[in-house]
Amino acid sequence: MNRSWVLVTGGSRGIGRAVVEELASRWNVVFTCRSESGLQEQKETEQTGWIRRCLCDGSDQQAVDVAAPALLAQYGAPFALIHNAGITHDDLHIKQTGERWRQVIETNLSAIFYWNRHLLPAMIAQGQGAIVLMSSVTGIKGNIGQTTYGATKAAMTGMARSLALEVARFNIRVNCLLPGVIASEMTGAIPPEALKALRRQIPLRRLGKASEIARAAAFLISDESSYMTGQSLVLDGGLTA
Repeated sequence: MNRSWVLVTGGSRGIGRAVVEELASRWNVVFTCRSESGLQEQKETEQTGWIRRCLCDGSDQQAVDVAAPALLAQYGAPFALIHNAGITHDDLHIKQTGERWRQVIETNLSAIFYWNRHLLPAMIAQGQGAIVLMSSVTGIKGNIGQTTYGATKAAMTGMARSLALEVARFNIRVNCLLPGVIASEMTGAIPPEALKALRRQIPLRRLGKASEIARAAAFLISDESSYMTGQSLVLDGGLTA
């Protein structure tokens, strides 16, 4: 069983936490978060890999410039990167402030570059690896109030395609995962009637589960998808069909 390590950004809650827990059955996992709260570290056992927490705000380039080299020094080159950290700051485009625009761009998009510029060369040197960008159906289907968020998620699909071509010769694969509406604390706060209406828009008539996204992420970094790169995998219950 492979015990190489995987980095999951934004792994303390929601989809990120589900990804961390899913991957730990096969790989060692380092997840990032911006506070002390979140998933606790677990000790290594014969059945599961270890889980380690890295306090780092990926939107802060200087913070990543410290954290990434430290991870490389401690654990060596990662086997895979799952860029999951993201924020929305939903608002109508004409009401969006410059500060919030920059926060979404830096967290959702620039952070990918900040981490890659340190960790990708090490993956190239080891001659293998996989990268997953956690995009969204909002990147391919418009959503009122999410022009900034949608812009970053659409950009991820373009980044994945070009980066996949750059690193394929080093046996590194790059793919995007596009979740639809996933059950979470956020959707749990939606009024019952509004939530019912939302479900009716989804052909499968239900919200997705974080565990379903986590299993897809595991697939994209595993040998089961070894001939897949530069692609976007949509899991949305048929919302964009």
